[in-house]
Amino acid sequence: MKLTKENLQFIDTYLENSDVVYVDIRLEMVDHIATGVEEKMRSEQIDFYDAFKNYMAHNKREIIKNNKDWNSFSWLEIKKFLLFLLNPVILLIGFLIYLIYKNININNYFGKDFTFNNLIFLGILFIVLFQIFYFHVYLKKRFYAIEKTGHVLIVIYYFKLFLVSNFIVEGKKNISSFVFLFITIGYVLYFIREIKKINRHKYNLVK
Repeated sequence: MKLTKENLQFIDTYLENSDVVYVDIRLEMVDHIATGVEEKMRSEQIDFYDAFKNYMAHNKREIIKNNKDWNSFSWLEIKKFLLFLLNPVILLIGFLIYLIYKNININNYFGKDFTFNNLIFLGILFIVLFQIFYFHVYLKKRFYAIEKTGHVLIVIYYFKLFLVSNFIVEGKKNISSFVFLFITIGYVLYFIREIKKINRHKYNLVK
């Protein structure tokens, strides 16, 4: 017995009211709960609301516990992002960026008052502000994968800013800037992929 779009929306609203704030986590939970509820409806020959009530009576504590675990720091998202950077297509893009970076003296296009590192900083600032406006102000929604990976990006930037730029020799600074540029571009592509994946998952869930 297949749940309707209204049934799925009911589950989603219930989870949101239970402080499951991340949309992508809720989608996974809705999918999981819907499967359990459908099985109860089929095996016990009851309607959606009774099946949902019975299912949550036995599983709500575990679901809420899992939600609290998601709110903590997760190495899983870091691992997913790093594996994404090792994707052959992303590595090819990185190689092309490196060829351009190596053969063009980028410093010729910048001055002492505005360096290439300043440009990277503005790029990071733009990404952060865009995410804040788009998700928190416009959509008024939060996405776990995007937020956690964004935190990683900021940590890497400050690592570069305070450690790499200050303690390695001059000739290596350009390499460190390239590496961070590659990670930044990789993050933007990862960001786009995650949003597409979330939208696709949501479409498959309700169609």
